[in-house]
Amino acid sequence: MFLAAALTLVGCTDYKALYNGIVEELSGEDYFGRSVRGNGDLRAARFLIDQLSDIDGIVPCTAVGEETNVAMPYLKSVVEPADAGRWKAVKQPEKYEPWLQHFQFPMNVMRGAMSLAVDGVSYAPTLDYTVKEFSPSCHGFFKVTHLDEEAYRPEGFIEHLSSGLYHDQFVVIDWERYLETFRPDPFDKYQPWLTQLSDIGGIILRQDEQFPYFKARSYYVTPYPVLFVNGSFPEDAREIELHLDAEMIPVRDAHNVVAWLPGTDPNAETYYTFIAHYDHLGYMGDKFMFPGANDNASGTAMLVTLAKYFSKHRPTHGIQFILLDAEEENLLGAFFYCENPRKPLDKIEYLINLDMVADDGDHLATEVSAAGVAGLQRFQTINADGSFPPFDIAVQAFSDNSDHFAFGEKGVPCIYFSTEGSMLPHYHTPGDTFANTSDANFDRLFNLLVKFIE
Repeated sequence: MFLAAALTLVGCTDYKALYNGIVEELSGEDYFGRSVRGNGDLRAARFLIDQLSDIDGIVPCTAVGEETNVAMPYLKSVVEPADAGRWKAVKQPEKYEPWLQHFQFPMNVMRGAMSLAVDGVSYAPTLDYTVKEFSPSCHGFFKVTHLDEEAYRPEGFIEHLSSGLYHDQFVVIDWERYLETFRPDPFDKYQPWLTQLSDIGGIILRQDEQFPYFKARSYYVTPYPVLFVNGSFPEDAREIELHLDAEMIPVRDAHNVVAWLPGTDPNAETYYTFIAHYDHLGYMGDKFMFPGANDNASGTAMLVTLAKYFSKHRPTHGIQFILLDAEEENLLGAFFYCENPRKPLDKIEYLINLDMVADDGDHLATEVSAAGVAGLQRFQTINADGSFPPFDIAVQAFSDNSDHFAFGEKGVPCIYFSTEGSMLPHYHTPGDTFANTSDANFDRLFNLLVKFIE
């Protein structure tokens, strides 16, 4: 599928058609959710490099020297340099190698058996429950116990649950009450409260809405499984049967794709950067694939489409295009790049992160770094110039919810864009398919980005 699409899309001059073609391609079954399963991430990177390499003027942005710096972001995995890894087995590795930046980290994966029954009633993964990414393998029947009111206090919480009273039992904890009581670190809401427990069968975190699936904390494994359930989980549940296969991969190789378009002014010292992550969640269990059409085949497609546009309308300043891997593992590709940049970070005029831009609403979620406020004002001016109906640009707190955060931490002026509308309920679910995306906002977002650079 992907080779035929590559041959078709590179000659495309209709920017919206090019964009839609890439979103549909990358969210197809041939890419296995763009993670390690079936080498879906490598297939995606190869497809994208094929697209970029056939755009006039776009060249690899290669490393100046050895990329040996280790990234150690706060409450995230250590990220180390790596060799080509799985790329060694790809045909024509010499064609793809100049575009790639390799790194590695540990990762817990759950791509085998997965089933849950509550008092004999089967529950559906991703719909009725999700398994937290740091959970180990687990098979068997377990008694269910609901945490009593007295246990919701920081003092003695770990000691109480680790006392042996809950040996081979799953304890149900109200998620909102947990957050209110323990006020965990927003960078990792599970440490230290849930990672230090011992002599317990497992934890069930319950809230009314179904919690999305994440992989951000897959670099460690707790001694027991942790499940998230929604309001359908009975308050009088007595027993569960859980079957879960998990495996810690000590070295998971990952690969950023870095491209460059020279500007028309050879004396320009600064440059612009577009980033988008091309990876997604892969599978939870052996049957439930996350296509990741909006998240983030859409941002990836917009980036490639902009590369093609600017190759025909060359700006004075150069533009760097970075397709980042391992965003779903907690922004690891971005943090590694920031420790091993291909071009000086302090020469970035402005960085734009495109993450989930295939929704149909007027709401344009935005985050801006302290150094990027002037750029936000420019975007607001363009948004109101009458070229298109304006977005509702909603400025949110700058946070570590996407790759721009790593660059902002380095003082780079940057902004994050995400459209929000009726497609948002499909976030981090198997329902994030091409059919559940919209190009209704393509023209006005494309116009906003092009005018900003021009």
